[in-house]
Amino acid sequence: MVNAKTRSAATLIELLVVLGILGVLVGLLLSAVQNVRGAAARAVCRNNLRQIAIACHNYEAAHGSLPPAGRPLIAFRMPPDISWPVILLPYIEQDALYQQTLSAYRAEFRGYLNPPHVGLAMVIKTYVCPSDGRLSTPITDDKGYTAAYGSYEAVGGGTTFDGAMRDPRGVRMGEITDGTSSTLLVGERPPRGKYLAGNWYDTVLPGNDYEVTEGGGGLWLLLAAQPYNAYTCTGPFRFGPGRVENPCDFFHFWSLHPGGAHFAFCDGSVRFLPYSAEPVMIPLATRAGGESVAIPD
Repeated sequence: MVNAKTRSAATLIELLVVLGILGVLVGLLLSAVQNVRGAAARAVCRNNLRQIAIACHNYEAAHGSLPPAGRPLIAFRMPPDISWPVILLPYIEQDALYQQTLSAYRAEFRGYLNPPHVGLAMVIKTYVCPSDGRLSTPITDDKGYTAAYGSYEAVGGGTTFDGAMRDPRGVRMGEITDGTSSTLLVGERPPRGKYLAGNWYDTVLPGNDYEVTEGGGGLWLLLAAQPYNAYTCTGPFRFGPGRVENPCDFFHFWSLHPGGAHFAFCDGSVRFLPYSAEPVMIPLATRAGGESVAIPD
C-alpha cells in the first residue's frame, strides 16, 4: 500500500508575507511610474520655455528688442495693454489667433468678454505646463468667468522693474549688461485659476465683479522679490514652494515640480533652479545690476 503524501496549506503568516511583498512591489512600481510621468512633464515644461525663449529672440530679430511685458494698442484713446503671451502669438505659429485678437480688441476693448475675445478661453499648449492638470481645458470659476490660464510669467526685475521685460518698450540686447546667460527672462508660476487671475490672454480686470480679496488679476510680469503687500497678502513674496489653493502664492515664482522651477534666460537657455537659489534671484532678475552671480544647480 502506497502512502499518500499530505499537502499542508499555506499558513496565515505565509500569506501575510506574500501580500506584504506584493504591496512593496506595487508601491515601487507606482513610484517608478510617477517618477517617469514627472520627468516627462518636466521635459515638456522645459521645452515650452525654450519655445518661448526662441519666440522672444525671433521677436527681437524683427523689432530690435525683446518683447515688452505689455503693449498698448495705439488705436484706442484709453487702450488696454496686450500682454507678452499675446504679442508672441505670431512667433509660436499662432498668427491667425493674433490677428483675430487684434480684431476683437478693435471691436470690444475690454478683453474679458467672449465673444468677441475667443482667445480668452483658448488653451495654448506652449503656455501650459502639463504638471498642472487644471490647465488642459478652460476653467469657469464661481463668478462665471471662463478663461484659459498659463503657467509662465515674464521676469520684470529684482525689486524694481529693472529686468529683461518691461512695459511698454522692449529691452534691447545691449541693455542687458549683466550678460544674457545670467539674466532671467520668463519663469514658472502656477496661475490662480479663478477671477481671471493668471489667464494668458488679457491684462484687464472685469470691473467691480472682480474679487480683489482673492489675489491678483491678469498679471503679466513678476519681480524676483515682490516688495509690497498685495490685496490681503503680506509681502515680500520670494522664490519658494507654493500651493495652488493659497492666493498669496500667486505673487511669486514657484512650480508644481518638486524642489524648484524652470526659467528661461535671455540667451535662450532653460535651467531648473532649486529653491535654494532664492538668495541670487534678485541679481539674476536684473539686467544691469553689475552683480557677479554663481547659478546653483
